[in-house]
Amino acid sequence: MPSDSLSPEERQQYDLVYHATKNAVWDVLGTAVYLLFLVFGGLVVLFGFVLPALGALSQTADSPVALGIGAVGLILLVAIGYRIVRLLQ
Repeated sequence: MPSDSLSPEERQQYDLVYHATKNAVWDVLGTAVYLLFLVFGGLVVLFGFVLPALGALSQTADSPVALGIGAVGLILLVAIGYRIVRLLQ
């Protein structure tokens, strides 16, 4: 191992750089996976709740169930969009 022949100060600096690099790589990978999860969740909400509720509302204009499902879907979609925007800032 390259850190076996280092002085204590060099060993400390090596450990610091190693852990900072490892944490940075995991932060990037974790953020990318979380972003993909949010995008996939947003698509599921859009195609699973919002668009079917809009289709049901276009056929029967007085359906409170379709209106409620659509409203919940829109609230979830806005929350997911907010998280994506905050993540990308």
